[in-house]
Amino acid sequence: MKINKIILYLIFLPIIVFSQREYKRWNVFDINKVRTKFSNANQLCNGNFQNTIYALPPAFEYPAGSGINYGTDVAFIVGGFQENCGGENPDNLPCVDAGMSEGPADFWDPDHYDPYIEFVGGDRASMNDDRESWPQNGFPQYLPNYFYKTTFDYENGIKTENANLPLVEIPIDTSGWPGAKANGSKIGEQESFSVSYAIDHRAEVPPERWLTLQTINRGFAWSSNFYEDFIVWQFVGRNIGDTPITDTYFGIWSDFAFISSFNPPNEFGDDGDACYYDRNRQFAYSWDIDGFETAINGGTMNSQDIAWAGTVVLKTPKSDVGTELGVTTYDAVSNYNAQTTNIGNGARKTEFYYYNLANIDDPRDTDGDGIDDTFNGEDYFVNDAEPVQIMASGPFTLDVGELDTMIVATVFGVSKLDLFKNVDQVMQLYRDKWAILSPPPKPIVNVIQGDRKVELIWDTKAETDSLFEGYRIYKSYDNGVTWGEPIIDVYGDVISYKPIAIFDKINGITGVNPLVPGFSLGNDSGLDDIRRIENGDTSNYFIDSKVNNGFNYRYAICAYTRGSSIKPPLENSISNDPNLPNDNTVSVTPNCSIATTSLKDVKVVPNPYKVSAGWESEIGQNRIDFTNLPQTCTIIIFNNAGEKVKSIKHSNLQSTESWNLLSDSEQEIAPGLYFYYIESSLGNKYGKFIIIK
Repeated sequence: MKINKIILYLIFLPIIVFSQREYKRWNVFDINKVRTKFSNANQLCNGNFQNTIYALPPAFEYPAGSGINYGTDVAFIVGGFQENCGGENPDNLPCVDAGMSEGPADFWDPDHYDPYIEFVGGDRASMNDDRESWPQNGFPQYLPNYFYKTTFDYENGIKTENANLPLVEIPIDTSGWPGAKANGSKIGEQESFSVSYAIDHRAEVPPERWLTLQTINRGFAWSSNFYEDFIVWQFVGRNIGDTPITDTYFGIWSDFAFISSFNPPNEFGDDGDACYYDRNRQFAYSWDIDGFETAINGGTMNSQDIAWAGTVVLKTPKSDVGTELGVTTYDAVSNYNAQTTNIGNGARKTEFYYYNLANIDDPRDTDGDGIDDTFNGEDYFVNDAEPVQIMASGPFTLDVGELDTMIVATVFGVSKLDLFKNVDQVMQLYRDKWAILSPPPKPIVNVIQGDRKVELIWDTKAETDSLFEGYRIYKSYDNGVTWGEPIIDVYGDVISYKPIAIFDKINGITGVNPLVPGFSLGNDSGLDDIRRIENGDTSNYFIDSKVNNGFNYRYAICAYTRGSSIKPPLENSISNDPNLPNDNTVSVTPNCSIATTSLKDVKVVPNPYKVSAGWESEIGQNRIDFTNLPQTCTIIIFNNAGEKVKSIKHSNLQSTESWNLLSDSEQEIAPGLYFYYIESSLGNKYGKFIIIK
């Protein structure tokens, strides 16, 4: 047997050496307002500013499309004691296996989990709506019963199979997806699924040691406006060794830096981050307390621009007598200060287990109950660089073959009030056993661009929903970062946006719903004004004439339900990508027709032009448009003294050419009267326009 193993090793050596540690994959949750790239090795984001070059955006980008990322690292952790664990542990020290990757000086670099190859497909982590990410031969029927006992075994592909473990079946639905329900059906509209084993690629202080632990990680997200501000994560740990794991803690590491440093030039963060803990909700959350951050464009952000973020624990492992433990420890630490002490982050396994997971002898835990409660006499902990929060549940025993679970949600809000509203919604969703309140089917929208107008056309499938009430039409001037006139709460925070139009059924249900501030149910306008019937097919349409040629706009059409005094109205979320087919969001740039016979209709718009006027798509982006142009021509611009200011070659095969009011030498032009001369195959044309302050 030993000879056979050596021969097998020699035959497959090139493949094994190349393949090991090649199965870590990433994918993106992007169905709602929270976008994050997660791994199939228990890491929920990586916006690491200790290793900025390795950061993987989006890292909890909120709102989606804004480019503002809040997650430095959020990941699951397991610690405990185990005889005959993986690696070597002659002194019976605690093992800690952590999913985060926070820096080369700490025990969690590189990561402590590797995915099973049987669950890896393509170059992305498996998600239900990304079939190319699924294993080529489909998902296995059972969880694997093997692990790697030593680093030599790992490096040489020698598995330890525990033949005494029972087989654990993986439920799979009719599509082939391993959903979280008993029959394999999905919980979320968008889901992830991965299976990994604990491993220690490099010990910070030899010898290496790791738990014989298998992990099953799932994520769940929904597009409804009621659930669009959070993602739920389910972590299951399974003991696949031959000895119990005792004094076990399951934990979640939450590091929401404000803002993640791959947004230059913010390499090490700004001052004034704060973290808080709500015991009743088991909710660790944080915010930029001084209301100042460096923005991604090099400017600054104030408190109204900076979101709140946190992690709420929905389910914890069971104690040895069968009752759910709840969060038993909460540790708020600085990621830099006094790392290997009881006030630091425990940059070594032993210290991390005792000081962070068990939270022993922390001076911020004044009553010794495991929960940090004060810092310098205050009820929050402030750090000038990077506060980290660790919530854990334990100690308990994970017997051989036993599985236990932790479920958390990463939640965002534009203010503390909004954040807590969203936390309460996900907690209720969990209590309701994932009984989703769903909006009507999302409209499929098409767009026709015209001359200073945009026509939107969409289907009527949403109207088959028994609770359908109407449509709300939104318009964005900034590529989906904002969606119209903001709705402000009593604290001055933006909580939503006003649609440019509402069309609702005539049924007496009007006004603002009391459960959703600012959400108008319409005024019984009816649907006749948007109805169109052609060749027996019924559709809806809306024409927006308040547009300028050459400017880009986004539109979203959201169907919504009527709600009630106890249930809020539900509305389709706005798609983050307007280029996706069969969706409710579109992007369009209106243009006039191309001149084909003469230049008589050529115009400059707007004329006169007022610098920093409301028609600009971004503040400071000065531009005028020459419209009704032929496919190719030359535009020459002169000032009032007859001096040439700018020469523009128009050859974009469209009818509009924009000018940013910069001269040929890239200088801003002064206000005043200007003349233009157009040369083309259709003839020439003179004209004038005015620039005013």
